[in-house]
Amino acid sequence: MITNLKPYDFFKYILKDHLQKLGLRNSDSRDELLKFLCTGRNGLKSHFEAEEIYRELKKRDYLISRASVFRNLTLFTNAGILRKSKFGENHFHYELCSQVSQFHHHLVCKKCGKVVEFKSPSIKRHANSAASNNNFSDIEYRFEIYGICNECKLIIERNMDV
Repeated sequence: MITNLKPYDFFKYILKDHLQKLGLRNSDSRDELLKFLCTGRNGLKSHFEAEEIYRELKKRDYLISRASVFRNLTLFTNAGILRKSKFGENHFHYELCSQVSQFHHHLVCKKCGKVVEFKSPSIKRHANSAASNNNFSDIEYRFEIYGICNECKLIIERNMDV
């Protein structure tokens, strides 16, 4: 696999391969969306929602429908370009996958929705061990911890003092 490319070029290669397998063609709007997602200064947080993407695209006068954004996010997820998570809400959050697979985990604030990524070699060891003990291979996993971030905790404590 090619890993020394810029993110857009790498993911464009991944997308082209995925579309070919599905017998689909790339479109200008799909390509523009991919380019937008790979741009560091796109106004999005590291974990973004479909509506946020659509709003940012509209602000920049992109000609793409809301339906196309949602459809292409699903396509990009299936291609391995995006990873999606729910974080305990009724909608998905997306993040760009890494060119080099790096498992990471999430701390999610139950009050404000803040997401903090962290890595833990011990969690990875436990996941690999559980898979090996049960004859599983090529594993993927998600580990999310829900709690209250320090900022929300301080607000709660201030409101209790009133």
